[in-house]
Amino acid sequence: MVGVLFFAGCKKDPVDPKPPEPTPSEFKVTDFTAPEQCASCHPNHYQEWQSSMHAYAFVDPVFFAMHDRGQQLTGGELGQFCTQCHSPIASRSGETPPFFDRNRLSPISTRGVSCDVCHSITKVNKLFNAQFAMSPGNTKFGSLDNPAPNAFHQSQFNALFDRSEICGTCHEVENTLNTRVEETYSEWVQAAVAGMSLQCQDCHMPTYAGEAAVGGPQRDKVHRHYFVGVDVPLVDFPGADLQRQMSDSLLKNAAEISVNAPASVQTGDTLRFTVKVMNTRTGHHLPSGTAAERQMWIALEARAADGSLLYQTGQLDANGDLMDGHSVLQPNADRDLVVFRQKLFDETGKEVLFFFQAKTVENNLIPLFSLKTASYKIAVPAATVGPISLDVQLRFRSLPPYFLRELNLGELVAKVPIVNMEEAKVQIGVTR
Repeated sequence: MVGVLFFAGCKKDPVDPKPPEPTPSEFKVTDFTAPEQCASCHPNHYQEWQSSMHAYAFVDPVFFAMHDRGQQLTGGELGQFCTQCHSPIASRSGETPPFFDRNRLSPISTRGVSCDVCHSITKVNKLFNAQFAMSPGNTKFGSLDNPAPNAFHQSQFNALFDRSEICGTCHEVENTLNTRVEETYSEWVQAAVAGMSLQCQDCHMPTYAGEAAVGGPQRDKVHRHYFVGVDVPLVDFPGADLQRQMSDSLLKNAAEISVNAPASVQTGDTLRFTVKVMNTRTGHHLPSGTAAERQMWIALEARAADGSLLYQTGQLDANGDLMDGHSVLQPNADRDLVVFRQKLFDETGKEVLFFFQAKTVENNLIPLFSLKTASYKIAVPAATVGPISLDVQLRFRSLPPYFLRELNLGELVAKVPIVNMEEAKVQIGVTR
């Protein structure tokens, strides 16, 4: 029934759009500096940023498909909800009314979360939905407390750049129904209370020794600008292979799994065991971010010594979907499936696909240093030849196929990587 309710929530008739209205502008696009102008003095930072998801933010076809669907379903009432984080320059310069033509955007607006977006931020007003103050111009703000003078711009230290709050303004999202649909910053706060002292930048902008600018002084700590996370480009994009490698590494160091099983089982009996998943090395829940789109799940196979399959869960159907309520081919066929994700529900309690539709959320996420346990039982046939081999994997992908197909982006399904985050193998003896 989950699948039926899901599609009922997504297929409601769109609202007739209102005629486009001028969007109030706080700035002009000419107030900002294009990232290419930064590259001559900051080539490393530029090259790293150019491959990042910050640069990809206003290129991403999934973003545009979701934005357009949201504007259609709400008759334009969604407003700047999506663009305010994905291209603050476009949003604050009045270039993105609800039904904007992306082919008419200024070049700098298409650069997403560019250098001058962050380095024009002066303070955080509220910790969600891009509510930060900006002061674009000749002064660039950053984390260096002793910036070297230069002929191109003034530099000013701002302690905000070494704190998670500057990230939290966009990585904490409340939709127009006043529902928190992304809570990465809040999750970090909870982790900090539990003893986690690191800032977002420590993991996602690690430091190295070198020059912050060409010809500048050698510094012990210069931040990387790859902004590595769990998302990767799904279209041709600079540095995509490197981003994928770094994302894989991040995921493969995020969690641990363990299997608690008996040393042996008798034929004709039931093998009972548990799998524990622990969030060991993140600064937030696992998964995090747009967690309704994420899928982290347990894939498990049990085989006898002759290779015959005794049991499996967490496998994919022919469409590439997990066999839960979203599978068209085998809905709810995998009754033991364990998926860590967020579910969204509208005002009537029906599951919906998009976070701008959500009135309530249901989370099956793992906080830092917490674990969740899945229990399994397998009938052991009388003819089973031991030992029984258990192969357990913790798998992740950032976007499920059904989500992309709903956005008419089925061609991207094969481009979403599935990462094996962790694996455990156990052998169980068989007695008669």
